[in-house]
Amino acid sequence: MENKTFCSVLWNHQMVDGTGRVKPCCRFLEDYRPKDHTLDNYSIQEIFDSDFQNDLRKRILAGERLEGCTRCYEEEDNNKKSLRMRLNEHPKVGAKTVDTENYKLEYLELSLSNDCNLMCRMCDSRYSFKLFDEEQEYHGKTFVGKAIGSEPGSKIKHTKANLDSIYPHLKDMKYIKFTGGEPLIIPDHWKLIEHAVEKGYAKNIRLNYSTNCTVWPKKKIVDIWKEFDHIELAVSLDSIIKEENEYQRHLTNHESALKNIDKYVEIADTVGMTVVARPTVTIYNAYHLPETLEWLDDRNIMLNPTHLTFPLYLGLTVLPQSQKDIIKQKYHNYDYKNETIKNLCDYILTYMYSQDKSNILDKFKSHTAFWDKSRSQDFKTVYPYYTF
Repeated sequence: MENKTFCSVLWNHQMVDGTGRVKPCCRFLEDYRPKDHTLDNYSIQEIFDSDFQNDLRKRILAGERLEGCTRCYEEEDNNKKSLRMRLNEHPKVGAKTVDTENYKLEYLELSLSNDCNLMCRMCDSRYSFKLFDEEQEYHGKTFVGKAIGSEPGSKIKHTKANLDSIYPHLKDMKYIKFTGGEPLIIPDHWKLIEHAVEKGYAKNIRLNYSTNCTVWPKKKIVDIWKEFDHIELAVSLDSIIKEENEYQRHLTNHESALKNIDKYVEIADTVGMTVVARPTVTIYNAYHLPETLEWLDDRNIMLNPTHLTFPLYLGLTVLPQSQKDIIKQKYHNYDYKNETIKNLCDYILTYMYSQDKSNILDKFKSHTAFWDKSRSQDFKTVYPYYTF
């Protein structure tokens, strides 16, 4: 019988965030991770071989659903191919490449630091230091402060993961994923991949990026990319509507981001690059998702929109029924250019109606009003189609 919970990452992967915390993968829920699993306390190998992760492996092989893996199960229950399923099929690090008896670390996801040039509404100070002051004002504490164990009121804004135990594993790496902050402005990211090139490891490594598209790498960097097996670049364009994109991803220059996406498409063949789009679907950008996906599809960019689950109050399930119906009517009346885009939008609708979290709508309103005042923005002006 097919094991419907098996996930290859438990046998080849670790995720490290900008504070040095380590998890089995980026989606593994923080509440179920040992709090002392950080690179300040242990090496990456020690965490990979820990009793905690060995127990997860045993439970997965027994077909159990893990508490920390809710996000993938949620997608699968709503008829969307989950990250678990996609990674199991991956040619470099998928299920066919792992040996559950003799396994080793071959795949890393690295955030490295919280250096970022944007203040995205669905982000927090663990991934962008620019959000530190707003969090301190609104919550009286910060996410990054909690992550590094500092007291409320701490002035530590910038974080940086200790990569000393990462370098020895580069010789075995098949796949490295770089996420935010914004990886293209983090110096330690360039040092790591330059080291891989100098040691001759690069030709065996596939790199994956999540970038906000607001910066363009120097020619030297583009040339370094050519040394690697392949580059997968995931661009974070949340809305093709300028006002919506700049509202959700505060400090974005929309026109510049679009130009950079087109430039990535232009150099893709020369570099050996695949361009993918990962719009983060929230209350702020769901209405124009069909138009956004069509703009990306016109450039032959692979599409993988994903609904937001944190912070919960920005997610689509928080909308009242009447507001969900506004989006539903828009989607149902839309003249889709192809079935792929229609199916992706249908998935978003299915998720939106799967739960009723409208009891926390007041939290959405409160935080949105705070951000609007702090950033001189106005929700009602950007989103005239909402009536709450």
